[in-house]
Amino acid sequence: MVSWLQSILNWFNPSTVVLKGNAYPWTATVDGNDIVVSDVHATWFGGSDDPEDDGQTASGVSTALAPNYLGCALPLNYGPCSGSPIPRGIPWMTQVKVTNLDNEKQITVALIDLGPSPPPRATAAIDLTQAAFVDLGGDLKDGTIRVSYRVIGGAQYVPKTS
Repeated sequence: MVSWLQSILNWFNPSTVVLKGNAYPWTATVDGNDIVVSDVHATWFGGSDDPEDDGQTASGVSTALAPNYLGCALPLNYGPCSGSPIPRGIPWMTQVKVTNLDNEKQITVALIDLGPSPPPRATAAIDLTQAAFVDLGGDLKDGTIRVSYRVIGGAQYVPKTS
């Protein structure tokens, strides 16, 4: 969901590019060379506390072999994440700057996997590795934190409109 401040800024700056998907309830905006997603939920994946995860990621990084890896999964618009506002072509290992909105802590993580799924199966806009989630101040038992994130250089992968 776009924050009320971002909505006002978009109204005053009609050249702002807003990326919408048809399967996710939040939008993204283009800010310079980056894609920005504001005020959404993050969940975590991987590690020994995630019985649904075998440790394998689409990028080849193993969260089972590297449980302290700071990484994320984004719903790139294809496959199980079709309908996402985040474009498909963003390469693995792209840097993503994530801010915990409750404590203002920021970290930069690598894009290593695809997800989360669209609602109703999932309700988050980004999945963080267990180590990244904890590093941002998240509690694994709670399972979710409020974040904003910036896909560094992601704007170059936004499809051009005619």
